[in-house]
Amino acid sequence: MYKNTKENIESMAIATLLDIWGCLDWEKIDKRRAYGIWDEFSGKVKASAITTNSYEKFVEKLARKMDVRSLRYREIEEIREQSEEIKQSILNLIRTETLQLVLKVRLNNEARKEQRAAIKKEVDKKDESNKKVVFTNKGVEVNE
Repeated sequence: MYKNTKENIESMAIATLLDIWGCLDWEKIDKRRAYGIWDEFSGKVKASAITTNSYEKFVEKLARKMDVRSLRYREIEEIREQSEEIKQSILNLIRTETLQLVLKVRLNNEARKEQRAAIKKEVDKKDESNKKVVFTNKGVEVNE
């Protein structure tokens, strides 16, 4: 069980939004819609939070508005098991600080993209260095 602290509530709110963001079906989002996707997401987060009084309904509504077919993340499931007080605190925070939370989700998403790119670059670099030494039936061949 999580404690009802500002930091925990904020991290659970961000985790909720990240989980839903991570399940967007990008094949259904055309280029024109993609340009305004963060504004659309922010607006739909706010609308979903204001028009419901339960965490579960909020998640369901937002997922439906964003055309998410299935949520496959454990953070939302873990939050659903929390006390009603904690879930209400998350929902209240989402209502009052929508833009700040969406911005944090966006920054988190950008950081993950950069991290993946750095890992890919490192893997490609290792693959390139591995190509310099090739093992053959006759021994080792060094390509320079």
